[in-house]
Amino acid sequence: LAEQLNSTTLQLPLQHFTFQTMSTSTTTNPGTLSATASSQARFFATTLCNWYLATLDPYRPHTENVQSRLRHPVHVVTRRILYGDIHSATDGGGGGGEDDLEALFNDDDAEMNDGGPDSLTRRSAARMEAFLASCSVALREDYHDIENVMPTAESSVVAVGAKDKKKGGGGGSGKAADGEKEVVTVTSRARTLSMNSTKAHHAYRQIDHGDLLLRLELYCRTLRRIRSLSDANPNNPLSECVIQYEPKKSIRSRVRLIVQTYLRNVDCVRDVHKTLMNLILRATLEVLAVEVWCEEVKSTVDRIISEYEHKVSFASLAFLSSPDNSAETHLAPLLTKYFEYLQMDWQTLVSKCELERMLRTVLDDDLRHFFKDAVFHSVGHILDTCRGHRDSLDNIALPPPWKEGVFGMVGGGEASGDMETAIKKYCSDASLVKQALRDLRREVITVNGQILSPAHSSMELAENLGQILNSNQLAFQLSPRGRRLARKKSSKRKTTNFTSDFGLEEESGFSEGLSGGESDASSKIDIGIVDVLTRRLLIAASRTGAGGDAYFIVRDLFGGDEVVVVPHHSEKINQGTIEIIVKLNSVIIKSHAKFDIIPKPIESDTDALIQFHTTTTETIYLQPKVDASVTTLKEKKTNMTGWRTLAIRPAYYEKVPNSR
Repeated sequence: LAEQLNSTTLQLPLQHFTFQTMSTSTTTNPGTLSATASSQARFFATTLCNWYLATLDPYRPHTENVQSRLRHPVHVVTRRILYGDIHSATDGGGGGGEDDLEALFNDDDAEMNDGGPDSLTRRSAARMEAFLASCSVALREDYHDIENVMPTAESSVVAVGAKDKKKGGGGGSGKAADGEKEVVTVTSRARTLSMNSTKAHHAYRQIDHGDLLLRLELYCRTLRRIRSLSDANPNNPLSECVIQYEPKKSIRSRVRLIVQTYLRNVDCVRDVHKTLMNLILRATLEVLAVEVWCEEVKSTVDRIISEYEHKVSFASLAFLSSPDNSAETHLAPLLTKYFEYLQMDWQTLVSKCELERMLRTVLDDDLRHFFKDAVFHSVGHILDTCRGHRDSLDNIALPPPWKEGVFGMVGGGEASGDMETAIKKYCSDASLVKQALRDLRREVITVNGQILSPAHSSMELAENLGQILNSNQLAFQLSPRGRRLARKKSSKRKTTNFTSDFGLEEESGFSEGLSGGESDASSKIDIGIVDVLTRRLLIAASRTGAGGDAYFIVRDLFGGDEVVVVPHHSEKINQGTIEIIVKLNSVIIKSHAKFDIIPKPIESDTDALIQFHTTTTETIYLQPKVDASVTTLKEKKTNMTGWRTLAIRPAYYEKVPNSR
């Protein structure tokens, strides 16, 4: 495994090595903590650690204390370091920094007046949750975690006092009922723990001071690095992942924490793989600041553990070393190389983890597992299977790509004003706009049947859209006479090259779903709609952004080890790959794509096994406003603004009879 990791590292681009050298050899890099910044991180860690150990309830399990007593102060410290005034808390110059922090720790409903957003960003919240989860598993809670304590009068008072301090109420007398035993045995543990807490009090083992302090200091140092980078580049979003800036000393500390926790929690051979997998993956989620791990991370960790188990089993059989020595000799070097691998390839791994998060969110677990485990014997078998899952494949909801916390926002959704700001900020990304315009020039865009001219800038794209939206042809289509004519033509549908074998629905003309009856008022497109459509087109066409969702979902459902999913390329295009359908009450943007499933290995003359067609649909609702016999159409913001629906269907296939 070490050779594999080394070979992987050597294949990485040279700039990774230059980047690492710069980050460790100069103090001008914002990712390198100064002595003052390190002292600030240590202050927050020490204050939090001392407060937690002084206020935890010794008669509650360690995991419960972490959730009930450690979560809130960690949230306070996270916000203070990322957004608040760090210097006033650590200077000690009359600000009462430690007392101020402890006051916030004690008040679960305290307002965070730190000048930051109302809630943590999604990835900052993910990092915090991963840190708390790592603290929870730092101490295994099993039969040996309980220290049998006879309930004396003193212990009863302490237990009730701790409960009163937490909940503000009484908690019982602390005396046992007559005739009941106070001795806890392993066989009666479950029954005894379920009994009223006033009958017996069990002091649970809690996390060690040094262990917790080291975890908190690493966590606070990570936050301090993020803050330094944010202060150096205030116009950029938070750099959530900073593992690439961590020095070797921090990496050794992370490795030592995993090794020590592993040795404390493992008693038998069958627990080795499960325990190590849990510890390493949770540490990975924390340093990458992601919510889920991708398959590459999981498989890499699995190889590390298998390699370690192989070495340990050989050493144990030969009586060469104890478990402690084996962990230090074999596990620590493997973990060190793993963290170096994360430092080198963090960008790719974060992207893959974010993709896995998207797939888990938009796809049903049963649907994913079904198609991943399915073995198809023929094209007909695939068609029948897709037909049976038509409802699921036709209605895959895709959230807005610009909404940061759409999959699990901490603190609620966004207001309409914030939504507009988020859309504009997303579409003002220079790299995204450049790539989207490049992708748009490869597409055939139609607006109510009229072909949109290619554009080389967003301004040119808006100008071309404005010309079509305010053209006489579109005005006629939106007029009562044009709508009546469209209804007559709607019965004559033609099968397009995007129609699947079980009938992909098309928009029947431009008159369905119109509101307002047969009013004689002429329609006029508001100038703001041009800007809205320009931004939405950039998002719809961006293959590196929202436009890649269809490909990744098709690859996840129908890809595999023996096949590859590739976009279909054809010189003949009979239909616009992006359709804009303007109505009186809405504008519909449909992005069509085709994907071929090709067997491996791919040769120049390899034919596709099957082809899938996808249609991503977004509806922009319009609000008509009549003024002096002129209807002006403006965008109507709803809770579903920006949400899209993805439909996946196999291509149209005809059964050819045998020529016998």
